[in-house]
Amino acid sequence: MKFLNHFGNRKLTADRLSDMCRQIGAMVGTGITMAKTMEILRNTAESKRISHIYGELEKRIGQGKMIGDSMEEIGVFPDLMINMFRAAEVSGQMEKTAVHLAEHYRKEHRTMTQMKAATMYPKILCVMAIMIVLFVFLVIMPMVEPLFREMELPLTTQVLMHISVFLKQHWYIVAMGFFMMLFLVSIIASLHPVKHVLDKTTVYIPVFGTQMRTIYTARFARSLSSLYASGVPMLTSLVIASKTLGNQYLEEQFADVVQEVEQGKTLSDAIGSVRGLDKKLPAIIYVGEETGKLDTMLLSLAEGYEHEAEMAMTKMVSLAEPLLIVVIGIVVAVILLGIMLPMWSMYEYLG
Repeated sequence: MKFLNHFGNRKLTADRLSDMCRQIGAMVGTGITMAKTMEILRNTAESKRISHIYGELEKRIGQGKMIGDSMEEIGVFPDLMINMFRAAEVSGQMEKTAVHLAEHYRKEHRTMTQMKAATMYPKILCVMAIMIVLFVFLVIMPMVEPLFREMELPLTTQVLMHISVFLKQHWYIVAMGFFMMLFLVSIIASLHPVKHVLDKTTVYIPVFGTQMRTIYTARFARSLSSLYASGVPMLTSLVIASKTLGNQYLEEQFADVVQEVEQGKTLSDAIGSVRGLDKKLPAIIYVGEETGKLDTMLLSLAEGYEHEAEMAMTKMVSLAEPLLIVVIGIVVAVILLGIMLPMWSMYEYLG
């Protein structure tokens, strides 16, 4: 039964998981038992929720349960971590696996942080554009409206004036409608058929699709490398690694990959049938299979794709920024044109 209480059942963040695994590796490496490790972590946890989670782990391990099973019962740990610890308990490589996981989640946290930082500027641009548009409609347009009252206005200006009046008189309706629209869009986007189409579009959209395929491939390669190197069976590794992709279109294709590998097909051939990942992936895996060094090749593959993923994120932002600026410029230009056209006409008339 999953661990449900007033602390919530949210998955732990990547930086929290990295810190936990690093401390487990350090303490287990010095000969401290897992139960004692959890007790130390519980007593030094910086939040009540985290302390409670460590306490639940300590209690279950004290009852004779394995750490992987205990983590699964609590329900706040990712499948990748659970299965890697299970494999470590069987192989006796707990310290090595914990250190490996710490590095895995450190890189994942770094990637997520870089992605957030990279998208910060576009977000600021969007917020500024919305504020400018609202300022024009709610402040500037009402100020010039008396000047235009007796004039025959161009269609653009008439539309802008009507929008301004409606926003000023019924702003609460617009605000409610905006939030309702966001709510409906989030619900519709979460529906299976819609999410499938959106995720498929993500990897095939012109210009940006290439960068997204690199990012997804890096995520898959890192997860598969970590799982396989820790002794998790390949079929289980494929299932778990596919779930870390965050793309339903790609994840669904791995059901066929697992089936093909189970029937005796090579991993490189099976993955070659997946549409939406980088085309170099099957070829690099094939080299690892032929040389008998698949684990080493997967690790090298993960490191290579991580670097490519960072470059892909930077490139995506560099492409998005000018596009956003152009869109914002067009919107502002239309609004200013709507205001200036009648003013120019008025000046010509007075002149």
